[in-house]
Amino acid sequence: MPKGLTATSEQIVVSFSASEPNPNSPFQTRIDLQLNALDSEVFVVTGVKLDIDPADVVINPAGIPTRTLSSASISKQDISASASGFGLGNPSVIATATTIYRSDLAATATNDVIGDYLYTENSIDTPSQLEYVDIIATPDFFVTIRGSGNVEAKGVQGKLYGFRARASSSVYASLVQSELLSQ
Repeated sequence: MPKGLTATSEQIVVSFSASEPNPNSPFQTRIDLQLNALDSEVFVVTGVKLDIDPADVVINPAGIPTRTLSSASISKQDISASASGFGLGNPSVIATATTIYRSDLAATATNDVIGDYLYTENSIDTPSQLEYVDIIATPDFFVTIRGSGNVEAKGVQGKLYGFRARASSSVYASLVQSELLSQ
């Protein structure tokens, strides 16, 4: 248990989903954790699971290489207009998942298609020796989904694992200030 925190619940699983309203239209939704700020309550994240819709397979008949992307992230703050971006380089981002499809038409008489498909889940694979992944001090978190070059709208479903904890007043103030300034 992190110093300055006292667990007030057993493990909790928070399920969520988000979908783009239209293809390639980033969408973000707020998920309320219903934390009690008067009791300096925080949510200690112990794990994350993201299931993201795969990027569309798009083959350009003109022989021009194509790339499609489907990407999702979980963050402690609204990152829709963040200069730090949607990835782990943003201190507010807890986890990301991405699917990418890239195709190239080969210069052959039969127009063979060479396709590379990549699924990245590395930000979710938390090293087992860590006690926790992150701490959410504000009463909510955000799920963002965005696609690029896709024909269909993309979505993400997931689970956030963790437990509620009470923080000492100084630790709580530090966590909230750090979280709000990390935008």
